[in-house]
Amino acid sequence: MKFNRKGGLGFTEAIMAAMIVTLSLTAYMGLIAIDLLDDSKEPEMNVDHRIFRGLTLSDGKITGDIESDLVSEMERHGYKGVYFSCEVPGDLGFEKISITTGEMKDNVINERFLLNLISSDGRTIPAVVELAVCV
Repeated sequence: MKFNRKGGLGFTEAIMAAMIVTLSLTAYMGLIAIDLLDDSKEPEMNVDHRIFRGLTLSDGKITGDIESDLVSEMERHGYKGVYFSCEVPGDLGFEKISITTGEMKDNVINERFLLNLISSDGRTIPAVVELAVCV
């Protein structure tokens, strides 16, 4: 942009500067409006994964008393039901464990994750955990 002798901008440069500011503010306000109108957020699962630390592998079974912990998580977060399933993949001979508390009828949110379990002979074996909650 060039200034004239009096220090003013020309008409074209002034209009361009105003348009740049206008477009920047329009884009900024548009992003704010999109963020405010986004109501498609699903409820999140907030089950504490530390309750699964008590699970172990012994005698070909996945053992551990976590049903009371699942019930307390269900009551704490106001879920209608909780489903828990844990299995060791492959042909290692461990039975699958499944626990359901409450009812699983309406809107269900689920997740799967890996959990390292310690066997009775000291090995660390990965297990696949499926956790679902009914909100």
